[in-house]
Amino acid sequence: MRYRSRRGQSVSEPLWRRIDRAAREVNPFLMVLAIGLIILNLSCLAGLLIKLPITRVDAAACALPPQVTENVTVGNM
Repeated sequence: MRYRSRRGQSVSEPLWRRIDRAAREVNPFLMVLAIGLIILNLSCLAGLLIKLPITRVDAAACALPPQVTENVTVGNM
């Protein structure tokens, strides 16, 4: 008597058929991933070709409140 799995497939099913079935299920995900990476690469290439400026911001400067440039004095009226 041969052992049958829950899906009704025999244990003696060739390994390459199981690998092929798994690859068939993964292929759509890999295609979406590949297309996303192509879009990311093209957008980076476009940014480099039009020479977008690279700005660097000091994290400490963002955390501090802006300083007052004028001296305000309150005098007697």
